[in-house]
Amino acid sequence: MYIFEIIKPGTWLDYEDRDWSWEIEGILRSLESQFYEANLALNMFLHSIQRDRNSHSQEKWEAESNRRSEIRREVEAKYDNPHNHEFWDEIQLETEIRFKREQWQSGKLPREFEHNQAFMHARAFLYALDSFDKFLNVLKKQSNVPPVLEDLHARFGDSFPHLRGVRNSSQHMEDRSRGLGAGRNPQPLELKPIDNGFIKAEGGALVLSSLNGTKYGNTMADGHYGEVDVSPPSMEALHSIFQDIINAFEWKGSKCHLPSN
Repeated sequence: MYIFEIIKPGTWLDYEDRDWSWEIEGILRSLESQFYEANLALNMFLHSIQRDRNSHSQEKWEAESNRRSEIRREVEAKYDNPHNHEFWDEIQLETEIRFKREQWQSGKLPREFEHNQAFMHARAFLYALDSFDKFLNVLKKQSNVPPVLEDLHARFGDSFPHLRGVRNSSQHMEDRSRGLGAGRNPQPLELKPIDNGFIKAEGGALVLSSLNGTKYGNTMADGHYGEVDVSPPSMEALHSIFQDIINAFEWKGSKCHLPSN
């Protein structure tokens, strides 16, 4: 498990204007919340893809096949002539239903659940980054904040150059899936070439909700394919930015170590 630690130089902001400090502290708490949402989503994503890799084995396949055959024989015993083609579909359906329910009761997830978990956690990571970006954009525009916040926001953009485009496509699949761009009256996409080591299409291709290793990607509204890496290095980049944001302010009171126990 990856846990990214933050040291706050104090408990409260040390400025004379307490109303201003209270407002800024609220924005900083929101940044902290999104930071740890991203941290949690990363861990859940990595757990999902590791579980998927370990879930397939010859031994497991044989055990499930044998159990399915046992259930089928139990179902066939209810019929006078189970080999009659008239009953084959009914026997097959009941066998599958009983086998699946038994598997689910034992804790096994349906294949659709297992497949979608990694994508769900990847999008959670994506959305946490996007919210962090938005809160940072709000923070840098407040009066009397440290000027370095402008540079830190630019650094965030450099670290995640495709974030907004990939996130927007995830939020507007109803348009992208039809090959349309952004806006109130979206126009057909002009697809751009892709070559990311997983997909190569010189004439362009519409790619949505794709996982290339740890990289979650979408065709963006401008027709280019974009990716966000759901990985510890991405979280390390976010960690560095957040710690620098915290350090940019003046603090008072005891130092704080995050996250809590």
